[in-house]
Amino acid sequence: MCYCVWYEFCYLNIIDFDFVYYETLSLYFMVQIFRNFFHVLKRSLGASILNIAGLSVAFAVFTAILIQVDYEYSYNDSFPKADQIYRLEMKKESGNQYSSLVPKPFYKLIKSEIPELSFSCIIGKSFGSAAFTVVRQSGDMDFFEDSYGYTDTCVVRVFDLEVVAGDYRQALTEKNKLFLPLSLARKYFGGTDAVGKTVLFGGNREMTIAAVYRDVPSNSIFQNMPYSGSFNQWESWNQWNYETYYVIPEGTDFQALEYKLHGVNNEITDRLGDYEIEFYPLKELYFADVRHVREASGNKAMTNVLLLIGCLILIVALVNFVNFSTALAPSRIKSLNTQKTFGATNRFLHFCIVSEAMMFALISCFLGFLWCYLLGTTSLQEALYASLNPLHHTELSFFIIGISLVVGWVAGCYPAFYMTSFPLALVLKGSPALSPCGVYLRNTLVVFQYVVSVALIIGILLISRQLEWMKNRPWGIDKEHVVFLKANGDIFTQRNAFRNELLHNSAIVNITSASELIGDVDMQHWLFNASVNGEDRMIDCDVCMVAPNYLDFFGLKVLEGDSCISPRDSTIMVNETFKEKYGFDPMGKEMAGMKVGRIVKDFNLLPLQENIRPLLLGIKEEWAHYFYIKINAAARNEALTHIRNTLHNFSPTYGYDVKFLDDHLNSLYGNEERLGKLVNVFGLATILIALMGVYGLVLFNAKFKAKEIGLRKVNGATNWQMVVLLNGTFLRLVFLSFVIACPLTGYALSFWLNSFAYRTTLSAGIFLLAGLIVLVITLLTISWQSWKAANANPVEVLRSE
Repeated sequence: MCYCVWYEFCYLNIIDFDFVYYETLSLYFMVQIFRNFFHVLKRSLGASILNIAGLSVAFAVFTAILIQVDYEYSYNDSFPKADQIYRLEMKKESGNQYSSLVPKPFYKLIKSEIPELSFSCIIGKSFGSAAFTVVRQSGDMDFFEDSYGYTDTCVVRVFDLEVVAGDYRQALTEKNKLFLPLSLARKYFGGTDAVGKTVLFGGNREMTIAAVYRDVPSNSIFQNMPYSGSFNQWESWNQWNYETYYVIPEGTDFQALEYKLHGVNNEITDRLGDYEIEFYPLKELYFADVRHVREASGNKAMTNVLLLIGCLILIVALVNFVNFSTALAPSRIKSLNTQKTFGATNRFLHFCIVSEAMMFALISCFLGFLWCYLLGTTSLQEALYASLNPLHHTELSFFIIGISLVVGWVAGCYPAFYMTSFPLALVLKGSPALSPCGVYLRNTLVVFQYVVSVALIIGILLISRQLEWMKNRPWGIDKEHVVFLKANGDIFTQRNAFRNELLHNSAIVNITSASELIGDVDMQHWLFNASVNGEDRMIDCDVCMVAPNYLDFFGLKVLEGDSCISPRDSTIMVNETFKEKYGFDPMGKEMAGMKVGRIVKDFNLLPLQENIRPLLLGIKEEWAHYFYIKINAAARNEALTHIRNTLHNFSPTYGYDVKFLDDHLNSLYGNEERLGKLVNVFGLATILIALMGVYGLVLFNAKFKAKEIGLRKVNGATNWQMVVLLNGTFLRLVFLSFVIACPLTGYALSFWLNSFAYRTTLSAGIFLLAGLIVLVITLLTISWQSWKAANANPVEVLRSE
């Protein structure tokens, strides 16, 4: 008993002693780390500021890019059943046709024939936006323009929507009821208490808010917009307007499921043609190889390129850190070896140097968060989908802090071992850090920085050129001084009177109408059988119904057939691509119950990222809800005022505004403009970081070559010869970097250009201009410091040396 007590007493005291010892030792190490850190900061203030500035900018850009990449890679991850949700897709056996939209009867057939797929929902999205008018108690009206859609009650269970107020079953089954997202409830009514309130849909249809749901994250396929059972307009097998989603439990036998699907597929082949049913995982839809209309889609290659840019920027900043550290080596090696003389071990010195680097990286990381937050208050935020505030991305911020510590450790390891590797005698004899090996390493790192900089400048120039080329490329239509508007019910029922009233003003030159908006990818799409030379052919084409004067209004040319069109003309028109794709002369052939009477010269109805597709134009003004109005350019303000007044007179609750067609078409290049803005900002940040490093190296080269410069000047060398001496190395490095960067960048950018139907050329001029820009920037960066070093008094320099 006494022995045990004695043993326990001794053991606990040993533990206490060890704890105190290690705590004291840790405190000692921490004090030494901070002492060394502030000593380096004080002794090399300029280099430290450049180091922190470069690293902080790199971390700001890296954080912004990582936020965007995380947003895209986590698309559709927010739903609890995301791993089990699939969308039904239709793929033609020939592989040429692909659709995420199906007819509603097909959805009903699937649910009835395959019980395993009964846990499902259907969503029909609007082809455009609609006006939602809120009439206040004072009689004032607020106008909003939002998309809308149809869905059934199962959507709440499939996507686990949180209903915050009201009865969603009532909203999605009863007539003129709305299922509203919380964000729109606040937008329309200024608060969350929206149930029971009414809005005017399309300016004249009163609808009541029956339920409100909490918004899902924006990086989701489910769109936060008003839904209603009243928006269900298409019950025909020929109307492909619905997306269908199915919850397929884990462990489901997909082979057995596919077998049942084939049975259903055979049953509907006569109705839909040779389409094959596929299920696409929800989490893979965003980066799907096939482009789906009316939904956001990602480009995995471009997202990875963006991530690569972020990593390269961080590596460039890390290279700067290593360059600065090795350039500072001559002044630090003597100090480190003095510490070794007084008993400091290499392990301790390694620990101190690496810890300094980690502290630099950590300070830079937090400064980077600050720069990132400030970037979020600029126009750059518009180019990114997610908020740039790091506080909104807590997990990601901690991950980046961890990366900063790793970067600091990596950046500190080489200088730590490099600066403690020289024998004391060699240190006292001269500057070992200026050995050929050290100089070669620094030059190699500078070449890497320049290669990245040249590549990004080439990217900036090419993206800007492609964007300008697309904006200025002819659409094949006369679109100058044209405005457009979408008619609501009041306007459409009085379209003739509305058109005549507009034309009473001399500022209005001409008016036409169409069922589709030029540049809108959400066009009508028809699939139908046509008899060609006794053979049934499946025709797949875009469809647009237009007013009789549509061709004259936009200056479109008729290649075959009569160019005069009357309102009672029952014939249809097809474009050149239609004839070329299907390989027969369509003139006089019957298509979809109508006879082809004209072939029209190709023009772009879709954005210029898309190839021209087969198009069918029909004369049906009763389908044409978009009005195009050509105005007198000299009386622009008068014309716009007259149009708005006329709209108000015909429909006081009209909520749309008049827009210029040119502005609409330019807005179609949002993804390219977004990419261009990101590459511009991040590319310039990379170049800035690289130039910081080059400038720092020039400072140190000038300092450590001061004796050589002094001796050369005493022996008759001129100032210009000294400038050439100091600048020559960097100019050679720029040339070498240019030679390496050009083929690599050209190869990569050629793939990006291939994603466009219409693209500019990758000319040698872009590469030469990029090289010239880097050369000029480098000369401006280093020449002043070189000239200053060359003009120093050689007597003073040699005296101090």
